[in-house]
Amino acid sequence: MGLPSATTDMGVFALERLMEGPAGWRGLTREMALRWPESSAGEIIFALMSAARTIEAHFLQGGPAHDGAVQGYRLAGMIGLDLYALQVVGISAPKARELLDWWEIEGARDA
Repeated sequence: MGLPSATTDMGVFALERLMEGPAGWRGLTREMALRWPESSAGEIIFALMSAARTIEAHFLQGGPAHDGAVQGYRLAGMIGLDLYALQVVGISAPKARELLDWWEIEGARDA
């Protein structure tokens, strides 16, 4: 059984944006949540981690693309923190739309 197509699409989207450099990173998680509001927070984390891992596997460490991999891991970690925070307040399996609501309450993050 393969990955859901939305998860694959998210991974490709994240990979493309991470490869763009800092301009592509700004607002990436918010844009993913807006594009796929019914996806789980875990799917966004998975897509970011997969994209970062793909960059690491295909580009030399220390090169400009490597920064995109580091940023992908960083963004996935930040979503993980938000996922935990939402679980603490009683949302056991948050969707991307709930992440958007959380970010609005907590002060918009431009990650």
